[in-house]
Amino acid sequence: MQACKSFKNPLKDHPSQLLTITFSHQQIKYEEIASFDEIMAAGTAAALVPIKSITMRSRNDKFEFQNGSDEPGPACVKFLEQLQGIQRGKIEDQFGWCQAVKQYTAGKDYQTQSGAAGAGGAGEAKSVGQMP
Repeated sequence: MQACKSFKNPLKDHPSQLLTITFSHQQIKYEEIASFDEIMAAGTAAALVPIKSITMRSRNDKFEFQNGSDEPGPACVKFLEQLQGIQRGKIEDQFGWCQAVKQYTAGKDYQTQSGAAGAGGAGEAKSVGQMP
């Protein structure tokens, strides 16, 4: 079993190593927003979320991406497939994001809420807060 570390900004640390898309990390001028085909937000829980539109009411501007569709565009889909493939161990993790996870047994490796700890293992069973 494995788990992936949170990747705060994989594009900044590995700008051109994912897919065949060239990525960069830079500030974007307001005037450039209209030139984008897709925009997405990245987060730990949601992974990638396609941005449907950006609106600036003070200028009465609204920029829509993917024709305002709720569906992700092709770049977002490919990038999400790559990230999920790495998370699930189906694609090689070239970035060191994933780590092996040790399986613990309730009552043996840590105490359960009832306080029952089984025999076995070296020393006394540990509570969740004491696990390595």
